[in-house]
Amino acid sequence: MSPTGSHHKSMRIVSNTIVLFVRMSLLTIVNLYAVRLIFNGLGEEDYGIFNTVAGVVTAASMFSGVIALSIQRFYSYAMGQNNPQKLQHIFSASMDIMVVLAIILLILLESIGLWFFYSQLVIPPDRLNAAWWIYQCSILILVCSMLQIPYTAAIFSHEDMGVYASISMTECLLKFLAAYSLVWITIDHLVIYGVGLSATAVIIALIYAITGQRRYKECHYQKEKDRELYRQLLKFSGWTLFGSLASTGMLQGNTILLNVYFGPIVVAAFGIAQQINNAFNALTNSMVLAFRPPMIKAYAERQYNYLNQLFSASNKFIFYTLLAIAIPIMLNMDTILALWLGNASPDIVFFSQAIIVYIVCIAMHNPITIIMQASGHIKEYHLPVESITLMCFPLSWILFHFSLPAYSVFISMTVVCLIAHIVRLWCLGHFYDGFSVKDYILTLVIPAIVIVALNCTIALAIHTYMEKTLWTVILSCICIPAFVFFSVFMLGIDKRERLMLVTMIKSSIIPRVCRK
Repeated sequence: MSPTGSHHKSMRIVSNTIVLFVRMSLLTIVNLYAVRLIFNGLGEEDYGIFNTVAGVVTAASMFSGVIALSIQRFYSYAMGQNNPQKLQHIFSASMDIMVVLAIILLILLESIGLWFFYSQLVIPPDRLNAAWWIYQCSILILVCSMLQIPYTAAIFSHEDMGVYASISMTECLLKFLAAYSLVWITIDHLVIYGVGLSATAVIIALIYAITGQRRYKECHYQKEKDRELYRQLLKFSGWTLFGSLASTGMLQGNTILLNVYFGPIVVAAFGIAQQINNAFNALTNSMVLAFRPPMIKAYAERQYNYLNQLFSASNKFIFYTLLAIAIPIMLNMDTILALWLGNASPDIVFFSQAIIVYIVCIAMHNPITIIMQASGHIKEYHLPVESITLMCFPLSWILFHFSLPAYSVFISMTVVCLIAHIVRLWCLGHFYDGFSVKDYILTLVIPAIVIVALNCTIALAIHTYMEKTLWTVILSCICIPAFVFFSVFMLGIDKRERLMLVTMIKSSIIPRVCRK
């Protein structure tokens, strides 16, 4: 690849990253305030019921997002091979698959799912009817999210992050209105909130469909007869779905276990922790979405040197950005939760701190997964990795069976995550010749350990020797990220990456500031 072409692609990644960061920042602010409205509007018990019964809502977003990225892989690969005719075939086949899969899930959820709802979940009798409505609304949300997948995948593969940001902002606003309705509507708040989320899902699915049909030629359905394409999509999506269900099962399975062993109040604390998890996931996805299409296209075009540069940059970008945000938040979690929710129990504070450690660990799989998806070795990757991930549920059950406290769930989640990451690295080294475990350890792992130790020491010193007031909290949230990024600039990136970063700042950010 020529230096000019590489620079142009790098600048597009930077531009898309900025757009997605702006989107993420606005969405996070609105979502966090919405959680405060929901938590106070529903009350702690109803909030716990919502997170138990409507766990399928969270599952739907993760479930649909992963399948969308699977279909996007085929879009991006076809675009990397300059094969626009195949795009419409991929769209039509993926739409057929999503419709059939949605019908199958609808049948399963209204039969086996309802049996589990009535026989296994711990729900107060007087809230059973409201919980049933939440369950039905969750199913509608799941179906809508699945039917919009072929359109969202097209947007991602075309790297139209501005379009994606606009639609997701609209979705965020509608969800906020559903949460705000709890302030002034006197009808059962649990039911009203579920109906509001369902209406939002229907509207957003229609917006994605209309946008896709107007912007992209391939987003027009035609009956697809290529059985081999169906087979490839089903094989790839099936194993990606297995990975999605394993990851989702880790969170939702643990939610059910907490409900059975400790009741709705502890589930409410876990639910707040999951909201923090969702906020961090939004941040991670903003970074990953900018890197994913060019990485897949680079693999399809056999530009392995460029792919390795993107792999290294994405790993460091994800880890160090999360670290800069995670340390001050964990340090000041009690104050942040008091400002956010108004009232936070010790369980909520500790759960919220513990889940951040898990978040940083799990986020590091993204660059590895992108290359493995691009390579097509999806079965060989997801089968060993997600088989380990599935062990989280029985491990948590064993810990609870022997009367260990509720926070033990985070021990099982983090341990399983770390073991799975080692297996991910083995898979990448086995199926992609351009990857070196030695380089990964020398360029990422060892510098990361040094930077984490250094900045945690500084953070603990600030926490120990400074009186805790609102101003010291604000100061630490500014100074600690600055320390992290300075140490990353000096220790975490090599000379080439340092030069590239400085060049991008000079050529992209500084001219814009000067024009203003």
